[in-house]
Amino acid sequence: METLIPEAEVVRSGSSVGTSGPQLLAGRLRLSMIRLGRQLRRHDPSELTITQLSALASVVRAGPLGVGQLAAIEGLPSPAATRLADKLEEAGLVARTANPEDRRGVLVAATPHGVDLLARRERSGAAWLAGRLSALSASDRRALERAVEVLESLAAERPDDEATGTTTTTRVRG
Repeated sequence: METLIPEAEVVRSGSSVGTSGPQLLAGRLRLSMIRLGRQLRRHDPSELTITQLSALASVVRAGPLGVGQLAAIEGLPSPAATRLADKLEEAGLVARTANPEDRRGVLVAATPHGVDLLARRERSGAAWLAGRLSALSASDRRALERAVEVLESLAAERPDDEATGTTTTTRVRG
């Protein structure tokens, strides 16, 4: 039987990772990510939502993309991806063009304004975070590097991986 632990209890416990179970670790990790995300958003020059920023980053890095491709990358249903593309287009961050391979489809491509906004956001957040990381000891930075590899693996898993029982594994150095 699985026991859920309220976040308030997770914060009060202060247990070390070695003595905490997956539920406690999950609560602590989630709360830490929320707080770190909030701090990073304070250094964000844009007014976009996290979903909009993620979609813009996908289009900048992998685009031009069809709306269906964007939906798959972002883990969204197609209608939600269409609305997302609409919002980004209204903000002048992406533009739609005809898909030369499918006359019925369109491609979503980042505009120069979208590329610039994403680059400024990444520079601003990275500068703030690098300043915080530079205050850590070398061993803490190495531990964080290993943890980031694991987090990247967790983030790369698709929601349907859990339902089908497949998992993604990553080798972690150290």
